[in-house]
Amino acid sequence: MANPQRPTGPEGDGSSQSATTDLAARIARAKGERPQGRKPVDTGGTASGANRAFRLASEFVAAIIVGAGLGYGIDMLFGTRPWAMVILLLLGFAAGVLNVVRAAADMNAKVTPDLPSVPDDDDE
Repeated sequence: MANPQRPTGPEGDGSSQSATTDLAARIARAKGERPQGRKPVDTGGTASGANRAFRLASEFVAAIIVGAGLGYGIDMLFGTRPWAMVILLLLGFAAGVLNVVRAAADMNAKVTPDLPSVPDDDDE
């Protein structure tokens, strides 16, 4: 602000009104001169990084717990301790990893814009 315009005193001639109008004009001019950055990509919601991490972690843990619980139940029912629990625990782990990979890919697809394809050297 090279040349601020302030009223010289408590005058009753409306000088404060002209200062307010001048300020509004300078703000509007500054907003017009501001360079426009990239527009934010629509993420489809307001999920923060912590929310995403909690979702992925809970899906992973839930799959493991479900697998272990089903295996424990089968072991109690058929008396096959500990084989059903070990097998279903490993299957639950695999299902949890698969769920996390799918959910992360889905989240990344929503956030990452479609970029134009660039031909590789091998494409020629």
